[in-house]
Amino acid sequence: MPREIWQCQKCAREFSRKNQRHACGTGNSADVLRDRPQAVIEVYRAIESFINNLAKVETVARDRYVLFRSRRIFVDLSVMQNAVRVAIHLSRRIDNPIFIKIVADGKQVTHVAKITNLAELKHIEPLIKEAWQFSLA
Repeated sequence: MPREIWQCQKCAREFSRKNQRHACGTGNSADVLRDRPQAVIEVYRAIESFINNLAKVETVARDRYVLFRSRRIFVDLSVMQNAVRVAIHLSRRIDNPIFIKIVADGKQVTHVAKITNLAELKHIEPLIKEAWQFSLA
């Protein structure tokens, strides 16, 4: 049986839970990137491009944060002055030195990395794809 979708009457965003708590609207990633160094913008754009090539996903930008979601959030970013902090939500724990923090909450395991260049991003791209696939389950 397919999941029922609830749509916010104010912003028309769709959620899998009725009356899902959220901030209306999706914001603009350009606002998040304003006044950031070119290297940080390049990393952000590469992450965004990689994710958008997976499938149609919703991008929500607020302040310095960007969330990517299919049925649920699978990657969230904090755009910092010298890096993009990437939180990848997986079904399993991955031990890799690129992660500065790993937190399990019973439903998922969040892996956090600070990405400063495109070479570092290549290490986590397969895990971003895995997180997207997990978010569809």
